[in-house]
Amino acid sequence: MAAIHTPAVGDSSADPVRITPYLVIATIVAILGGFLLGYDNLVISGTLDYLAQSFKLEELGTGFAASIAQLGGLIGALGGGLLADRLGLKRSLYLCAIAFIVASAGIFYAQSIEAYTFWRLVCGLGSGAATIIAPMYVAEIAPAAVRGRLVTLYQIGLVFGIFCALLVNSRIHGLGDEAWNIAHGWRWMFLAGAVPGALFFIAVLAAVESPRWLMKAGRNRQAEDILVKLDGPERGPRIAVEIRESLRGEEGRLSELFRQPFVRPMLIGVLLAAFSQTSGVNVVLVYLPEIFKASGLNASDAFSQSVWVSLVNIAFSFIALWLIDRAGRRTLIQLGTSIQFLALTCVGVMYAVSATGWVLALAIMAVMAGHAVGNGVACWVVISEIFPTKLRGRAMSLAITGMWIASYLTLLVFPLMRKYLGDAGTFWTFAGFALLNFLYARLQVPETKGYTLEQITAMWRKRAGM
Repeated sequence: MAAIHTPAVGDSSADPVRITPYLVIATIVAILGGFLLGYDNLVISGTLDYLAQSFKLEELGTGFAASIAQLGGLIGALGGGLLADRLGLKRSLYLCAIAFIVASAGIFYAQSIEAYTFWRLVCGLGSGAATIIAPMYVAEIAPAAVRGRLVTLYQIGLVFGIFCALLVNSRIHGLGDEAWNIAHGWRWMFLAGAVPGALFFIAVLAAVESPRWLMKAGRNRQAEDILVKLDGPERGPRIAVEIRESLRGEEGRLSELFRQPFVRPMLIGVLLAAFSQTSGVNVVLVYLPEIFKASGLNASDAFSQSVWVSLVNIAFSFIALWLIDRAGRRTLIQLGTSIQFLALTCVGVMYAVSATGWVLALAIMAVMAGHAVGNGVACWVVISEIFPTKLRGRAMSLAITGMWIASYLTLLVFPLMRKYLGDAGTFWTFAGFALLNFLYARLQVPETKGYTLEQITAMWRKRAGM
């Protein structure tokens, strides 16, 4: 592997980036893939109270209804990488789109908590697989100089999905009284997710397969043709040679991830993914209307402030988009988690002194701003680029599974945390995890800005003395 040169950061951006139709389509796939995940994760926030009343659920049952998609996501994440490695990224994305569409309709017609659970689980399977495959697809398509920004567009799509879910929930909520929302409104909130699911399916139709997956599958000529289309007749063949050289040094066995040189990136991937959720960001989003209602707001004001929180999430995601290939991944994670630590501490204090209304909303907005500028973007980028090509799908599955486990557990226990720790103690606990995330990023996570995927693989080998 000594033949692969590991350059100084930024060497890979020397050649101008070609904006081709294939790159644009890959970008659209990333945005829509993120949008679906964001909508699916947050649509539950507006439905939860009405869903619980419709099916007569208590605290633990409500937590289960809120978290079942995360359980499906965990399973989907575990299987998503294997699916991508076996079927290819394009065909796997088709399956994700179908899961979104079918499950949205299934939930609409669900007449029991068992039926709801099944279809929400199916939706989670699609979400979990998409968290692996969509960022992986863009990372394998994008030139190194803009890979961070293009993978970040997945997160931009995700925050727009969150915003649209809150907006759709708010609009549907206003169409009828509480009795109508309990009987029908929450169903329409879920069904609306079928529309972006159909658009995602159409976008995947027009996309090319990942050239790195094609080369791993032995379809070298097809891979080289796509690389020329993506990177031009000069850079395309050079990148093809680099990919082949990197693949020769990879066995493609899962056991590689648990020994040198890849045990460190595997640990980084799992812990970063888990830490991105242990600060309670998904809990804040899913339970946002309930959090505001607990501070004394009525339902309409709670929905309104939830939309404002989502707009802050979007704004700071665009700031991260601008910074990701400039400031770097590690810097943004440290910046974002430090903001989250301070903001979550303040939220806890405000609950302790019974602060309400816009004062609490501003603190929640700061929590979301920290997530958006840090883990919300940089974590996804790091996880999509630190693993070797032959193992990227399965390695990302294991890493993102850490995220889904943490998300599932925090959503499941959040009602119990509030019951036994109180609102203040709950948010101080989340603040502690944000501090741990900051320290881990500072001490253990290297910067990967400017490297090609193959150069990052070579970096791990060099650090392990191989």
